Amino acid sequence: MLQWLAISQSGRAFMSYYTFGLQALQNVSQVVERIGLQEMNVGELWSKLVEYSTERLSRRTKLGFFSWLITSLSSTN
Repeated sequence: MLQWLAISQSGRAFMSYYTFGLQALQNVSQVVERIGLQEMNVGELWSKLVEYSTERLSRRTKLGFFSWLITSLSSTN
């Protein structure tokens, strides 16, 4: 996610991302779709990352970031 934020902030139009079959990254396309539908900017996505980090540190969630983000974005619709 940090790479995506950095690429976006630098003005690059796209980034190639390979999951290499890792289970934790299987829903990357769903995350990209949700972020696009909500037209989130870099600052909004950064805020979500900080919110997630706070929830993980306080043990309010055990979800991985992408799963948490999908749930979080779904609940804001």
